[in-house]
Amino acid sequence: MRFRKLSLDRFGHFTDQSFDFGAVTENPDFHIIYGPNEAGKTTTMEGALRLLYGFPNNEGYQFKHLRKNLQVSGMVEIDGQTRHFTRLPKKSGTLVDEHGSVLPEAALSSHLAGLSKDDYQKLLCLDDATLESGGEEITKASGDIGRLLFSAAAGVSDLSTVLQGVREDADAIWRKGRSKTRVAELKRALTEVERDIRDKDVSANAWKGLKRDVASAVEDERTARHARDTLHKRSAQVSAMGRAFPILAEIDALKSELQPFAAYPERLDFNPETLLAHMTNDAQARADLDRLTKEIADMSARLDGLEVVKNLEDLIAGLNALEDLSARDRTASQDLTRRSQEVKTLDAELEKVARDLGVVDGDKVDSLILSHSQITQLNDAHDAVAQACNDARGQARELTTLQTRRDQAQAALDHETAQTPRPTGIAEVLGRYDVDHLAPAYASALQALSAAKNTAQTSLDALAIGALHFKRLPLCSISEIKAREWASEAAEISQTLRSEEAAYQKHTDDVAAYAVQIEQIMKKGGVVADGDAQAMKQRRDLAWDAHASALDADTAQAFVAQMKAFDAAQDHRLLQAQDLGQLRQLIHSKAEAQTRAQQAEARMTVARAKQKDIEDRVTTAVADIGLPQMSADEWSDWVARHAVAAQDARKLVHLEDTHSAALDRAAAFVRDVSEHLSFEDPTFESAVSAARALAKSEMQTQSALSKAQEGLAVVMQDLADRETLYETALMVQEKAMTAWDTALVAHFGQPSIGPALMASLDPLRALRQIADKRDDVAARVTRMKADQTQFSIAVKDLAEKYEVADADTAAARFTALRAFVVSSQTTQAQAETLKGRIEGAEQDHRAAQRCLEDIAHHISVLSETFPEDAPTHTLSDLRQTALTAQSVIEKRGTRAKLERDLMAELECADMDAVRRLLSDSSPATTQAEAATLEADLVTAEASVTKATEIRVGAEHGLAQVTGNADIAVLNERKATLELELEDAAVTFLELSLGHRLADEAIRRYRDTHRSGMMAATEKCFAMLTQGAYTRLIAQPEKDREILLAVDANGVTKQAAEMSKGTRFQLYLALRAAAHEQLVKEGNCLPFFCDDIFETFDEGRTSAACLVMEDIGRRGQAIYLTHHQHVVDIALKVCKVPPTIHRI
Repeated sequence: MRFRKLSLDRFGHFTDQSFDFGAVTENPDFHIIYGPNEAGKTTTMEGALRLLYGFPNNEGYQFKHLRKNLQVSGMVEIDGQTRHFTRLPKKSGTLVDEHGSVLPEAALSSHLAGLSKDDYQKLLCLDDATLESGGEEITKASGDIGRLLFSAAAGVSDLSTVLQGVREDADAIWRKGRSKTRVAELKRALTEVERDIRDKDVSANAWKGLKRDVASAVEDERTARHARDTLHKRSAQVSAMGRAFPILAEIDALKSELQPFAAYPERLDFNPETLLAHMTNDAQARADLDRLTKEIADMSARLDGLEVVKNLEDLIAGLNALEDLSARDRTASQDLTRRSQEVKTLDAELEKVARDLGVVDGDKVDSLILSHSQITQLNDAHDAVAQACNDARGQARELTTLQTRRDQAQAALDHETAQTPRPTGIAEVLGRYDVDHLAPAYASALQALSAAKNTAQTSLDALAIGALHFKRLPLCSISEIKAREWASEAAEISQTLRSEEAAYQKHTDDVAAYAVQIEQIMKKGGVVADGDAQAMKQRRDLAWDAHASALDADTAQAFVAQMKAFDAAQDHRLLQAQDLGQLRQLIHSKAEAQTRAQQAEARMTVARAKQKDIEDRVTTAVADIGLPQMSADEWSDWVARHAVAAQDARKLVHLEDTHSAALDRAAAFVRDVSEHLSFEDPTFESAVSAARALAKSEMQTQSALSKAQEGLAVVMQDLADRETLYETALMVQEKAMTAWDTALVAHFGQPSIGPALMASLDPLRALRQIADKRDDVAARVTRMKADQTQFSIAVKDLAEKYEVADADTAAARFTALRAFVVSSQTTQAQAETLKGRIEGAEQDHRAAQRCLEDIAHHISVLSETFPEDAPTHTLSDLRQTALTAQSVIEKRGTRAKLERDLMAELECADMDAVRRLLSDSSPATTQAEAATLEADLVTAEASVTKATEIRVGAEHGLAQVTGNADIAVLNERKATLELELEDAAVTFLELSLGHRLADEAIRRYRDTHRSGMMAATEKCFAMLTQGAYTRLIAQPEKDREILLAVDANGVTKQAAEMSKGTRFQLYLALRAAAHEQLVKEGNCLPFFCDDIFETFDEGRTSAACLVMEDIGRRGQAIYLTHHQHVVDIALKVCKVPPTIHRI
């Protein structure tokens, strides 16, 4: 489903505001609604929701128009069909079509995928608040994939908060181990009440009697209630039978009424009202046939009265062919005289140029006019002479310059030879020792050895303790691992000792506390301890043994005294049962605490012995080295420093061995170059620097000498070459002059004109140019005369052929033929127009005839639905029969509904059972039985009331058996607590099971949609982050799976570790994936976004626009914004620019 057009007729501050989204195309269905802040973008989205779901009672957008005047309409495309809907704020009939006809809500709601308005807003309307709460949900869900996918798909952005609230509510009611829960408090209160009830003095005989009375009363009440319920059931059945008789009569009436129409169809495949359009079309077609027949006859008569010229196209073609000749004829009439005079002027110019060259005779002028190729040949000979002369002069100048350079190079060579000293061979020494590699190796060796010495000394200094310092590394026989083991063992023993000391102290304190509590209980008085009771029992048994042996009065009296004392003690102990129990518990706890204290003391002794052993081992080890007394931790730290110092010392020795070769070569180099240096005891660096400077000086001197020798050799060779070139130039100059004279003779017969042409050949070119122009003008004059003759003959032939009146000139005849063509074309156009109208009328005539045939065929097809005797020959008859069939179908439905209702009310399987049930009854007998049952029910209700009163009295008597109201109050309190406890348990089960079911549902949703939605989310998230995150993966953790994002460097990151903006992008990707899942399930609905890019930078906005375009490929995506840059970015980055709607 999509919006094709949305009209806010009267909504919010809008009046007649509409948005035309156009028909669906192959391009993405992506639209941006843009306007300034407070222009009404959110109002537009709310208006769309009003169209889909209606106006609420408390409408928040009635600030300009009253609620009763609000109206939103639109054109909605559903399954490829466009339908018009208008939403009105009424109690019923709020949805109407374009004609004002009321539509059922199912016309829209059936295409909304079962979503309520709140569901649609959560799932398909995304705004800033939803995006931010969704980002927070990602953090609260701790990356739980199930929660993230379900939250995005259901549009519940605060899912974790909801589930956490449910869990907290359940834990507040009951949780194992907690004493502050509701259940724990109720159980404590119930225990106290039960203890109070047990403590009350109750008569056993009275209790048994009352119990029997209560049981008997309860049974009597149950019997009375059962009898009353049986009467109620029969009364309901009799009432139903009484209501069934008129319904059955109505059913039978409908059956009789429908009997004549038994052959009518069970359903109609068409609406009878659609036949009205066919009736209109039939009348229109018949009227069109009559009208078109008359029009065709009238236009045919007019066509026959027109006179059309035959072969007019040939005349037009002939005139068009003469158009060019006509233009040339007009031009010739204007230019012929002027062109003839121009020929004479050009002849005079030729004679003037010839006189400038020394030719006075006019007849010889043509001999001076050469062709272009001849002028080119003569120009080449002229240029060759000029070039040869210039080359000869240039070679002479170059020869003089080279002779001067030769003299200068010889002088420079003589000077360098005098200045060059004897070589020392220092460069060979530098090469032999490969100083370029030896110098950095020597420097690296010195630096490494210096750093190693400093490190070794620092490590040795770190071994100092107080005033004790070491010049050399001392020997240590204990390894670093062993020292760490000692330190770790000592730390464990110390920790154990501290723990055992704390335990010992705790158990000792417990013993003292138990002793004090026992003493307090004993001081209460009257408490007979278990030992005292056992002693009294033994004395009673001894008195009985004595009495059994003697059987006299004295032993009997003694036995009675001992027995009474023991019984009194036992009675007293029963009264003090709680104190005795507490005393026994305290004695047991005291003994247990004493035992634990002794055990802790024993473990302390063992730990101290182990601690002493480690201290002795450390003392022995430090004494061997000469160190002062220290703890195991200090000893472990010193041994670790000793290991570092030993390693640094070994590194120094290794470096000295490694760099010895480089140091030795450096010393040998210094010895070899010292004899060539001007200072004593040079270092390696100074020796290298001085040797390189000396070698460079020698190299520069030798290079200058070689350069001077090479310079002289080059100049001598150039001088020889230049002399050869000068001689060649003189020869070329002589040949060029000979060729020039030969060309003059060939073209003019003599070389006498040569001096005049040596300065320039322009006169010859001017003669050629003037001659060409003269010949061109003369040719034009000849062509114009020929064109006039040809045009006159052709026009005369056409005028005679088409019988057009003759004229004085050819141009006038041509104009008359053109006028004749225009007149003939007008007549021909009128004829063609009439033919076209006739043809169109004939087509309309045939179309009307086909329309009548189609209507007749349609009537025939629809008539097959009805029986043969039904009137269906005309459209009117067919419509009336269809309306009758529609009424028959409705009555059949009414009868079937009545039968279903009757069977349901009487609890019968079919109508035969209904009729059998009612066959032995009548409305009168049913009414009589109902009156009897009503009287019986009054009696039964009285019996129940009496039985209940007896039962309540018996229970009250039972509660009041002691004559004290306290028991009744306590029992009432106990019952109340039990009910509250039961209610709390039920509430806990609902919350706990609901939370578990929600988790299970989320898990199932995750397992079902993880693959598809994860892939879609990954693709969208990579697009939104512009490749910063390339993949999304799932990682198992306990009983769930968490979401991890993989960035471009392969680093994984949990959602909670992302920035706020990146979490927003992840939630947007999840919602886009949820929309894709919804579309795959066949529910394609418009997707709204209200300015959610407001916090995005330009890069994120560009990526988000591409996501909206991708959503537009699956369905309709509408983005509302007041930011111009969002519009600009979308137009720039989207492959197909979105449609922009401005408010």
